[in-house]
Amino acid sequence: MNIQWVLADGTKLKPNTEIEQMKSGGGFWGSWKTWKNCSTDNVVCHNPKKAKELIKRDFQSSCNLYIPNSTYLLLDRPKNVRLYAGDFLNYEVDNQDEIISMNLAASCSDIVLLLGFDWSFTDGNIDNVKIKNYYGLVTQAIKSKPKVQWILVNHSTKLRKELSELDNLGQDSFDNVMSILKS
Repeated sequence: MNIQWVLADGTKLKPNTEIEQMKSGGGFWGSWKTWKNCSTDNVVCHNPKKAKELIKRDFQSSCNLYIPNSTYLLLDRPKNVRLYAGDFLNYEVDNQDEIISMNLAASCSDIVLLLGFDWSFTDGNIDNVKIKNYYGLVTQAIKSKPKVQWILVNHSTKLRKELSELDNLGQDSFDNVMSILKS
């Protein structure tokens, strides 16, 4: 059984977190924003300007750096980076790296553990197009991989309606997930 972790952009692990124990269950996927605090193995950078900066510092020698095909071509085919297809041409959306990380991790997993996400239920309508697009793309990522079990770790509030209706999305505590990984 292949398990991978996907870390939300703002994920901050506690100093006493057993990162290597977490990784024994599966690799970490997340934005370049998660690398410093979480030692992310598979780092996504969708922003061409930031990707150029990271590559200039040889960031890809410390992790598996994923950039879009279009950025790869713009940056003159840098060495030792990994590529993915796709873009957000028709969508205004924040946290693009999270969505890409979810899709990439799911492509090689049976179980995806989601850490640091806040997908809380909200009363009323959302007027912000970026937020609507984000939740639509998150929902689509999970729906498009029905054989993958997605586990939202340490999400303490009620889930958004469109997510709570997904059969392959569950929730569990961090402590319980860690005890399962240790066994």
